[in-house]
Amino acid sequence: MHDKKWKIAYVCPRYTPRSAGGAEVLIQSWAERMHKRGHRSEVLTTCARDHFTWKNELPPGEETIAGVTVRRFPVNPRDQRRYLHYQQRISSGQQLSREEEEEWIGEGVTSDDLRRYIRDHREEFDCFIFAPYLFGVTYFGVKSAPEKAILVPCLHDEPYAYLKIIRDLFKISAGVFFNSRPEAELARWLTEVDGGKTAIVGMGIEPPHVPDPEKFRRKFDIDFPYILYSGRREGGKNTPLLIEYMRLFKRHQKTDLKLLLMGTGEILLNRKDAGAIRDLGYISEEDKWNGYAASLALCQPSTNESLSIVLLESWLAGRPGLVNAFCPVTVDHCLRSQGGLYFRDYYEFEECLLYLLDHPEKASRLGENGREYVRQNFSWKKVLDRLEDGIRRVIKT
Repeated sequence: MHDKKWKIAYVCPRYTPRSAGGAEVLIQSWAERMHKRGHRSEVLTTCARDHFTWKNELPPGEETIAGVTVRRFPVNPRDQRRYLHYQQRISSGQQLSREEEEEWIGEGVTSDDLRRYIRDHREEFDCFIFAPYLFGVTYFGVKSAPEKAILVPCLHDEPYAYLKIIRDLFKISAGVFFNSRPEAELARWLTEVDGGKTAIVGMGIEPPHVPDPEKFRRKFDIDFPYILYSGRREGGKNTPLLIEYMRLFKRHQKTDLKLLLMGTGEILLNRKDAGAIRDLGYISEEDKWNGYAASLALCQPSTNESLSIVLLESWLAGRPGLVNAFCPVTVDHCLRSQGGLYFRDYYEFEECLLYLLDHPEKASRLGENGREYVRQNFSWKKVLDRLEDGIRRVIKT
């Protein structure tokens, strides 16, 4: 048994209680639970709250959240036009020089004050855990203490992942920890990262209470079957695609099935959507878990996932998943667990919904399979054991 306790800095672009981003939830969960295991946890982050504007809304300085010291540093002034100019070129597949790539990430979310703190205090910490990969906070932070840097990239197959500076990031980091096997395989293909310094860790999923589906139905006056979307509502998560698919489904099929949306971010609904789609907005943890349990299924339409917390949560509540066939991670979860279905286009989406509606016992079986998969692989004890094992292997302390 290894009894050494570490002092760990967790570095992420934002850190707020209402943060709906998977990487931020992951970092917060690791920091708080490793603190409870006796490790000293500190979070280094920015004063930003909103992940679109990245304005300095929170005061710089130190505060304590759930026993964890959180240090906030102001975001550098940004040349938004310059940033978007490079971003458009990257997205369209154009090649940038290394200098242009560095300028692009430097005009993104970065903080010179945070970088200096890492450089000046690097000897005080056993390691620095950075997530996700796509920010100047991570890129310049890793470069400030590479021998103690553990990168948690939350990687997707997207144009930014092919940049030269991103390959550099994987190369110089002391360790690279992934959320899933497909993410690790993608990273090895893209960056040829040394397998000896990698680990698959993930996030623990445990419900705060026994979900109560009837309580959810009573509270929100729901007397119809529904599929559920939970998380950030934005184009990057394919929420508009899901909404459009549900509109088509209601035109094609005479059922009382609806789509319920919960989470953060604006969505555009019209009056005709009232019979098909309902937006609950940001709701409590208790309501969220009760909502999972009362659903026909959780639909995760995103193609860019490195873990998909909401899918695992829905399984733990005993309900099946319906995922996008073009997301290797969620499809891998479904195949390993036998806990869900996947669709390539609208017609397969429609067939999946009809199958779940017409075969409630089989839908429940899928949910039970998913629950067992999460219990076997994503308990907090197993996740934190994997995290400690990974740190022990890559950091020589």
